[in-house]
Amino acid sequence: MLSASRGNRRHKDRSEVETAVRGPDLLLKATDETSSDGASTSLSKSVEESAPNKDKSNSSLVKSHHVLKIKLKKITNWSGCSGALLDDEPFYHGYMSREESEKLVRSQGEFLLRKTELTKRGEVVVLSVFWDEGVHHLVVEKANNGLYYLKEFCFENISDLVRYHHQTRASVYKSGIKLFSWVVREEWQLYHEQINLGKKLGNGEFGEVFQGVLSVGIFTNDVEVAVKTMKGSKVTADERITFLREANLMLKLNHKYVVRLYGVATQQEPIMIVMELCSGGCLKSRIEKKDEQLSDVLKRKYCKQIAKGMRYLEKKQVIHRDLAARNVLLDKSDNCKISDFGLSLFGKLHKEQKLMKVPIRWLAPETLLKGIYSSKSDVWSFGVVMFEVFSGEYPYADVKVLKELRRKVAHENLRLKPPSDMPTDDAKVMEMCFEPVDNRATFVQVCNRYKDLTSPLPTWNGIANKLIGIGSAV
Repeated sequence: MLSASRGNRRHKDRSEVETAVRGPDLLLKATDETSSDGASTSLSKSVEESAPNKDKSNSSLVKSHHVLKIKLKKITNWSGCSGALLDDEPFYHGYMSREESEKLVRSQGEFLLRKTELTKRGEVVVLSVFWDEGVHHLVVEKANNGLYYLKEFCFENISDLVRYHHQTRASVYKSGIKLFSWVVREEWQLYHEQINLGKKLGNGEFGEVFQGVLSVGIFTNDVEVAVKTMKGSKVTADERITFLREANLMLKLNHKYVVRLYGVATQQEPIMIVMELCSGGCLKSRIEKKDEQLSDVLKRKYCKQIAKGMRYLEKKQVIHRDLAARNVLLDKSDNCKISDFGLSLFGKLHKEQKLMKVPIRWLAPETLLKGIYSSKSDVWSFGVVMFEVFSGEYPYADVKVLKELRRKVAHENLRLKPPSDMPTDDAKVMEMCFEPVDNRATFVQVCNRYKDLTSPLPTWNGIANKLIGIGSAV
């Protein structure tokens, strides 16, 4: 954290400017900002205090956003004046949700600057600052003459506005809120200039996916990456929040069979998520190739690696909710990487009120019946992935209507049968995944079962190990 410096206050030019502004309160309620559940409310109430023990109903503070004329003091020259671009400032975090910002500012006067979207005003820049046991969110306003202000001083750019209040300790709001130290951008918060996009790899739910190169430092080699971008200017706030939620979850994961996240670039459009490049493509494409016969050894390897990656997620209490062969990637060494965490959640159990746009063919009966997700429902999905890997076929291909399939799996005990050429030991693992939820194996148990298995076909390494007595085929 950087501490404030009071600096030299003698070289400031002030001039009074009478201007039409939006006001008088700049503080935001939680309902002023668009939320991930699509909530939209009026901006007629503009005060909020996020501390749980604060009284949010103080009607004397609630003002409508009418236009009025007030006198602001324009600061044109002072000791800390820089005119720096906002994107280059260490306290600017780009697009960030209200909830994420409140996790970062934790001590008196600690602050950050972020971009968000209001329900009726569109994109704005917000100052989030911790003060008196609560986090306050203030809109950086722009007067009709193009100057930016918070309380009584106005500036030609936002960088100077923030740095002036930080250096002089001038109050940013009438309750005496001051800026003491800023939260520095993390290493994973990337600049767009660090990312060079190459060829297009495909389309994602919210935009396009490119191969690219990430520059991480002068003395470090550039890294080949995959870059998810958000589609143009028609992106809604809810889509942006959902898009970044995936990155926020992935930041907490680090496993050799889970796709690595390098960082996000949120200061400009398009927003980018930068991830490990898996040049082998998706597992679904590999297993569906008719001109390449995969050995049972290789198929088992794929399943074991996915199970180990899912065991890690289970330990981290992450429910993937969309495990399928299409969401498993292969790196240049032909190792599996679990990807696509757009639907994933932290927790042991989650209940969805309505199942909307969900992968019915990979869902467990308890999910179809009651909307319940857990690591056990991910185990069921893993069983479906095993079927995909060993058969190369579409799950329940003979049932065309999803409504009918949902009824048969949930109420009529329809289960996928192991492919006829699937090794017996692997078939037993697959069947473990389709037990009733209370008896269903965990990923720890699945991995332990794999650990006990021998390879379905001998390998030269396995034969050599057996001969010298130092290992087994698997």
